[in-house]
This record gives sequence, C-alpha cells and structure tokens, in this order.
Amino acid sequence: MWAGSFFQAMKAVQVDILKAKIQKAWGPMMDKAADGIVQSMGTCWQSIVAQAKAKEDFKELLRSLWTQGHK
Repeated sequence: MWAGSFFQAMKAVQVDILKAKIQKAWGPMMDKAADGIVQSMGTCWQSIVAQAKAKEDFKELLRSLWTQGHK
C-alpha cells in the first residue's frame, strides 16, 4: 500500500511541475485560446437560446391560430 501511495504522490508532483512549465512556455498562447473558446461558446449559446425562443414563438403562433379558428 505504501508503494502505491508513493507512486501516486510522485505522479502528483510530476503533474504539478509540468503544469508550471507548460504555463511558462505556452501560457500566453493558451490564454488567447481560452479567450477564443469562451467567445465562441458564448456565441453558440446565444444561438441556441435564440433558436429555442423562435420555436416557442412559433408554437405560440400556431396555438393562437388554432384557437382563433375554432371560435
């Protein structure tokens, strides 16, 4: 059990060291990529919301037409 814990801790330390080195080497590029994905996903989300609203508006229009037609 100790051996397993040792290797798990060793891996965690290696990951932390690599994170720091990756951040130093590619941090600015990765920050710009993160900004790009946030902007892109925001646009996609707005599109999804707009599509959902358009569908709901259309359903309401049909409901209104059918209600008026049966009066």
